[in-house]
Amino acid sequence: MNSYVKIAITGGPSGGKTTLIEALKKELGQKCAIVPEAASILYRGGFPRYKEAQAMIHAQKAIYFTQRELEELICIVSKKNLIVCDRGSLDSVAYWPDSEAHFFSAMESSKEKEFARYDWVIHLDTASVEFYDTTNPIRTETFQEAWDLNAKIKKAWEGHPRRVIISHNEDFLSKMTTSLAVIHAIMAHKSADEIKKEILQC
Repeated sequence: MNSYVKIAITGGPSGGKTTLIEALKKELGQKCAIVPEAASILYRGGFPRYKEAQAMIHAQKAIYFTQRELEELICIVSKKNLIVCDRGSLDSVAYWPDSEAHFFSAMESSKEKEFARYDWVIHLDTASVEFYDTTNPIRTETFQEAWDLNAKIKKAWEGHPRRVIISHNEDFLSKMTTSLAVIHAIMAHKSADEIKKEILQC
């Protein structure tokens, strides 16, 4: 059994993932280790972005395997009790141009194996159109594309036993406060049902 808790922070573009992770770095400091987003590392490093189906498959394979190696590396070397991942492996399903079954066949994996990699999944919904952030230089999606991706990512993680969905809130600070409260509750060993009852419904 792992000596750490691993959380995947996921959701559609402009959901607040980066802001939440930066807040965690400041609030928890040395108490947690952050696994950076594989896609950002690859695309900022010059990995080509094409819209053709085969090109998207190669890109998502690169992201998936980079993500997996990053997670294993951080889990081994950090020795922290809390590992926070900027996105999780199943996010690639939302960008995969073929079926979910084809994705798992290509990766030689299964939904159950991918679920088992994460103790918790926190999904941050994409912001509404009025609050959609277009300042990220590697974000190429229109609002509608982001909204559709948000739904696909949500579906990809459907069935994870400890998934918490945090809906869009026009008060972004409240959304971040709720997200941090969820993580503190996880660290306090509360169950998914307790979190949903005590935090998300208050």
